[in-house]
Amino acid sequence: GMKWTIKLVFEAIPGSPVEHEVGVIERGEEISPASVGLTIAEGKALLASLQEQVVTAQVQQHVASVKSCPQCGKAFRTKGHYQSTLRSVYGNVGMRIRRLRACPCSGSQAHSFSTLFTNKSPITPELRYITAKMAALMPFRKAADFLGEFLPLSAQATASTVRNRTMKVGRRLQRSAEALATAASNEPCKELVVGFDGGYVKNRHRRPERNFEVVAGKALDRDGQATRFAFVRSGGSEAVSAVGLALRHCGVNEATAVTVLTDGDAGLRAIHQQVAPHADHILDWFHISMRFKNLEQLAKGINAIADGGVRGHALAEIDHAKWRLWNGLTERGIVGLMDLGQWAQAPCFAHIPSLKKLAHTLLETIRYLELNADSMPDYGKRYRAGQRISTGFVESAVNEIIAKRMVKKQQMRWNRYTVQRFLDVRIHVLNGTLEDAFRHWHKGFRPVADQTQQVLSA
Repeated sequence: GMKWTIKLVFEAIPGSPVEHEVGVIERGEEISPASVGLTIAEGKALLASLQEQVVTAQVQQHVASVKSCPQCGKAFRTKGHYQSTLRSVYGNVGMRIRRLRACPCSGSQAHSFSTLFTNKSPITPELRYITAKMAALMPFRKAADFLGEFLPLSAQATASTVRNRTMKVGRRLQRSAEALATAASNEPCKELVVGFDGGYVKNRHRRPERNFEVVAGKALDRDGQATRFAFVRSGGSEAVSAVGLALRHCGVNEATAVTVLTDGDAGLRAIHQQVAPHADHILDWFHISMRFKNLEQLAKGINAIADGGVRGHALAEIDHAKWRLWNGLTERGIVGLMDLGQWAQAPCFAHIPSLKKLAHTLLETIRYLELNADSMPDYGKRYRAGQRISTGFVESAVNEIIAKRMVKKQQMRWNRYTVQRFLDVRIHVLNGTLEDAFRHWHKGFRPVADQTQQVLSA
């Protein structure tokens, strides 16, 4: 058989290395696909052993280096030692940490202090980051199982631990939202298309509401780069700050031409008025065509044999009105629908029940179009010019942010007061900015390779 002994050589003082045995790997003479190279279990064990040696040496050296007060030079007195556990990607490592008595010259209120960044359960930024990222993309239990496949045994976490860590990251993202909302590029944004749409998620407590609405949106710049945002519909200031921060991240200034697309909902229009009052508001064509589709279905429900003429007239008039709205003749289109509504309510058609239903739906459609008449441009002209007329891109944002992870087949219930933290984590993951947030919080976290060094090395 074959045997490999892996040793770690540690050199605290130059010229005097110390050896530690990290692990042993043994293999038989026969080779098979399952026995080639390292197994996941062996890799986990090696990494856990290596991490323990490195962390222990780092902590011991740091604790020994804190000897005297930097202000007066007087030697610190030890108050004692305490045990703590560092939780990292490569396992949990026990640490013995020294406490020191505070020097009188500092004038601090605390009588003693710890020599190391530690609290009851210190967690490395890498572990927080990977846990939050996985939890944003898959259910908490699945994230825990997935991480358990690759992380050493002592680093494995339960679903509730994954959730708690993710929520803590979300809370910190909320606190430092202002600092993280710096523009992605130095150049100001010239054109921006913003779309809002809403989706419902189940409420954890059935009362007072079974579900609540989360508004999701996307801001697209000229190059098609998307910045997502989401907030719980509550009528508070959260909406304005969420959208405002997203716009700032895109580099919006006074000169930026902003176009806002919504489904005409009064609440969404109010948010648009607060965040970008000078932006052009456009009623999404997708929602208009959906309403016309509904009208067409009702008209097709009229008996073709007995009332063929009635059915043909209704379908033709609906088609004319849709054509007028598409070509910017909003007033004529609405008037055409009004005329059709009055015709459908004529006493001579009392024997056709589907016409009554059509008349009722026509009233609702007319009311919807009248309320949003100021936001209906010449859709055909915009379409031919290659400009956006629909929130199809926002429908996908609702799907990405809410539906895929928070609704659909996952029978999850959410709390309207804490869900914003989770939404923030998910948005940062989808926008690809979670790593930047951790870099902002932790010095030395995944340093970005210097551009000039990359050019020189190439």
